[in-house]
Amino acid sequence: MMKNEPEPLVSVIMPVYNQLDFLDPAIKSILRQSYSNLELIIVDDGSNLETKKFLSQVAASDQRIKIFHQVNAGQSVARNNGLSKAKGTYIYFMDSDDLVDTDLFKQSIRLLRQSQADLIIFDIGELNEKNERVLMDDGPNYQRSKLISTEEALSLIIRYSRFVAPFNYFARKDIYTENQITFPENMIFEDQISTPTVYSHAGKIVFLAGGPFYWYRRRGNSATGEKWTKNLKQTITDLFFALDKERQIYLNFFNEKYIDNWHFHRMIRFYNFYFPFNIRKEFSKKMKDDIVSIGINSLTRREKMTYRAASSSYINYF
Repeated sequence: MMKNEPEPLVSVIMPVYNQLDFLDPAIKSILRQSYSNLELIIVDDGSNLETKKFLSQVAASDQRIKIFHQVNAGQSVARNNGLSKAKGTYIYFMDSDDLVDTDLFKQSIRLLRQSQADLIIFDIGELNEKNERVLMDDGPNYQRSKLISTEEALSLIIRYSRFVAPFNYFARKDIYTENQITFPENMIFEDQISTPTVYSHAGKIVFLAGGPFYWYRRRGNSATGEKWTKNLKQTITDLFFALDKERQIYLNFFNEKYIDNWHFHRMIRFYNFYFPFNIRKEFSKKMKDDIVSIGINSLTRREKMTYRAASSSYINYF
């Protein structure tokens, strides 16, 4: 970064729907960043009166906070609303119950400017029920910050599913505007589409090593978790739609057999959540198409057993 060059504005977009117990520390973790040239755009997605009152109070405490209200329409609509209001050079999306490290923005902007990259990716950790920070079991073995290819960035999602979340990266705003990228609305698993889309349109990507820098609060009553159990049929429809869209993006960068292998293993993973017969049958159809391409010999015994359980009848492969 040039000594006299102005620091770029970072727009932080935070959808809010109640969750008042965690909202205050989440906001403070943004306002206490060592990098100060930011705006915090909070989009209230139809919260209750208590939350609205809190948001009014916190907005009065710091001029960098901007509050926008909408009727309850979901996280994607709130993110798109916030994106349309953002004035920053860089866009960052944060959940309203998580935490970011104090120096995340400072380190990210410095590396983005040094590398002249369009997007920066970093790793995350988890907050358990005791509010303790817990490291993930595995992750990319980058010993130092480095430029990575689009294929490497997409591989992070394929190998470590946590990298699909929008709080894993900063991106230049013009990636969204020039490519008309928005978050798919009225569905869950929308990040499975939006994140690979953003990665695929970034000219240069850099990975910030030394993390995790973001702390994700895993809770059973999260927005996605509630919708999974609320309408199972719609959940499956959204999942298949999202994974098919994601697959189309990957096929522009990887060979078909590799992506069929990825798709099969995603089906195996998601199958473990759903047990009704009609759902198992749909999963079986999707997995069978992949098996034709990747070959039965590439599957482990456990994977074969899972596929057999998902099938509506005893199939020829086994």
